[in-house]
Amino acid sequence: MVERLTTSVVLYGEIDSVDSKKWLDFYNYVSNFIKSINLVPNYMALSSKSIKSSKISSVKRLEKNLFKAVESKEEISSLSIYSLPDNFETAAFDYNAYICRTTRLKYSHIIVTIPIEIFEKIDHKEFIMGLKNFIDFKDGEIFNMSILESPQLYASKANAPSTFKTLEVTANI
Repeated sequence: MVERLTTSVVLYGEIDSVDSKKWLDFYNYVSNFIKSINLVPNYMALSSKSIKSSKISSVKRLEKNLFKAVESKEEISSLSIYSLPDNFETAAFDYNAYICRTTRLKYSHIIVTIPIEIFEKIDHKEFIMGLKNFIDFKDGEIFNMSILESPQLYASKANAPSTFKTLEVTANI
């Protein structure tokens, strides 16, 4: 595992877990975003009424389950999309992009984590405006952090901010 600095955007608010079309629209939006930064959305995790495990699987394997859940208007509680290198060892530390929309935690949120050097090249204001279509937005942050400190852990508000040694909040949204 190599220590790399990432930039994350986290948006907090209400997410309608029953609006299956919104989940599909989110999936398409973030998949297209990952492609637009020259990465491949190749792994995902899904939690729904019929899928209890949020295990990471290839997009090819899990995408059909997402489509079935949407078609049957099933409640979805979490959807994560990853861009992982071919030789990854641990998805939580090796990803090139991680995007998640979840209601499974105390604070429902959307998080996007990408390498800092890619974030600096994108129009993040436009991207954030697009993400706000998938959440009843209350507040959020943009922050930098080492991938080894798990930006998702900070976004979940599971630990106090002071426990993250590399945390640098760069903007409140």
